[in-house]
Amino acid sequence: MKTLSLSLRQQKLLGLIQRSRSHITGAELARQLGVSPRTIRNDIADLNQSLLPFDAQILSEKSKGYLFHCENPKDFPVLAKNDINFLTKEDRVRYLAFQLCLSDIPINLFDLEEEMAVSHTTLNNDLHLLKMHYVQSTPYIRLSQQKDYIEFEKDERKRRIILNRLFYVDWDYEGRSNAYYGYHFLDSDVLNLIMEEIPRHLQRYHIQMEDTNLVALNLAVAIMYHRITAGHGLPKAPALPKQDTAAMYAAKDLMDALELQLHCSFCQEERDSIYQNIASGHLLEADKLNFCTVSQHFGPITIEMADHYLTQIREIFDIDLSNDEDFYITLLQYIRSLQLPFLSLNTQGNIDIAKENLLIEFEFAYLFQEAAQRYLGYFIDQSELLYLAYCISGALEYYYFHHPEYKLKTVICSQLNLTALWSLKRKVLGAFANYIDVIGLLPVNQKSAYDFIQAELVLATVRKQITDSPGTDLLYISSFFHTGDIRQIESYLKNQRIRRMSGFSLSYFRELLQQAYWHENQEGGTHFAIIEALASDFINDHLTDAVFTQDILRREATSSFAFCPGILFLHSLVPAAETRLSVMTLKHRMVWNSHKIRIILMASFRQEDAPLLLGLLHLFYDTHYDADALMKLKTRKDVLDYYNKD
Repeated sequence: MKTLSLSLRQQKLLGLIQRSRSHITGAELARQLGVSPRTIRNDIADLNQSLLPFDAQILSEKSKGYLFHCENPKDFPVLAKNDINFLTKEDRVRYLAFQLCLSDIPINLFDLEEEMAVSHTTLNNDLHLLKMHYVQSTPYIRLSQQKDYIEFEKDERKRRIILNRLFYVDWDYEGRSNAYYGYHFLDSDVLNLIMEEIPRHLQRYHIQMEDTNLVALNLAVAIMYHRITAGHGLPKAPALPKQDTAAMYAAKDLMDALELQLHCSFCQEERDSIYQNIASGHLLEADKLNFCTVSQHFGPITIEMADHYLTQIREIFDIDLSNDEDFYITLLQYIRSLQLPFLSLNTQGNIDIAKENLLIEFEFAYLFQEAAQRYLGYFIDQSELLYLAYCISGALEYYYFHHPEYKLKTVICSQLNLTALWSLKRKVLGAFANYIDVIGLLPVNQKSAYDFIQAELVLATVRKQITDSPGTDLLYISSFFHTGDIRQIESYLKNQRIRRMSGFSLSYFRELLQQAYWHENQEGGTHFAIIEALASDFINDHLTDAVFTQDILRREATSSFAFCPGILFLHSLVPAAETRLSVMTLKHRMVWNSHKIRIILMASFRQEDAPLLLGLLHLFYDTHYDADALMKLKTRKDVLDYYNKD
């Protein structure tokens, strides 16, 4: 297979020229890469030498610039695999991690600056982010620095975990042309052979795995092969006990088969590592799991963790999810996966979007941190929290479905004849049967004679005042029940569910805002300084203590409170003596987790007021969220006026 051996800057340069639909000047390339035009000319001369095997070249035309040309289009997809954009900090950090994992000797920082065409300050910032990803988080690898040289500790297992993660995050589930080709490390023929061999052995022993764990297994075997051939095998270790018989035989047969096909030998330590991958991803048989059999399939610590977590939800948010057998089994499997040596999670794109759509569920998920610290000895990360939030989302749907007392008693009032009115009822129930109970179909001219005392909601197809009953809400819908009607009712029902869960009222929030601690038109500062300044309001009045601040800082480090622009809501459920708000408005917007923020709020809660958190989140990020308007609020009066509008 043809490959290109290019420096990072040359890869960036080639990518810029490839993506340009017309000629691009040397001056423009130099500007984008932060180098001189002479450096561009020298790099292009080197590139053209490297491109010869592909029948490709970078054409140069005076007064126009450079243009990429390839004689044989069939080779272009292979070439395109090297089109990696290293202009973002995430790409640079991943490249640093990759080089540190593969290097047998310390790496010179000045060489990295030159290769990546970045400043010393930028490289230091990238190294700080790298430490957050791999040194201060799993696999907790040591990064040592002596003068101008850096290197990862020579722990082969930790290096392989990082390599697996680097390839894993690029995986394309819709095809085989994955981004692993972009790194000159994994041979595509070897990886394809492994990807064909593994399913045969898993199927033979009836082992089912999630896609994410299967991908991680494919990569683990491929990385193992390449590291062994490079002279980096796993160190000697005691034989691993094997409780999963199916995984043990599958791993043995797989390793035996690959030894013959790849003409190499895998020692016991390597075989044990692949067994661990298979056993960790081996799914339990769902049809054998129920309330009566959990003790046969899950350990006592797993069950105790699940029960502790459900107790937390019940005590803090007054919602009992323990009767949902399907959810309970899924929760146990989730906790089991956290306890296994290998856990692979698909991050599903932009995490901030996921958090925005799982706003309430993420708060339920975060309660798990106490159980994680108590039983696992560490706090779980953002991706693990998000997957628990997905699980909670399904549990809450079931919860409302099986609590008919929460269904809104609804009357449909319309000028339509009976058949059309009946059809409208069926459409409403088809979309919202879990949340709505239609108790009456009412002609418009009978509204004055109807007793609305039992009705909580009226859906009307005519824009008239149907009732003055104080406990009855009114929504106008079309006669044909369009998608706009569905969205309107969805929004209304969401408001009602959160209001019921939280006991929140807009009038109480406005009172909290009036009595809040205020820091108007501030200059800002570091994230840590702002959190400390706001938390000191509560601590100085003896409403809480340093544990409150530590909890907020810990959560910010795990999963930033900032997930959208305009407003930032910091909070902790560490019990406080009083439920209070502290508000800071900024003179100039500041960047927090890549979002521009103008208003920062912090909340403390009495233990019995904890459900109010859900209502505040819904208010700040749903019902009263307008990023453009929030960006203009600089004073206490601005904020009060904004939230006093209905």
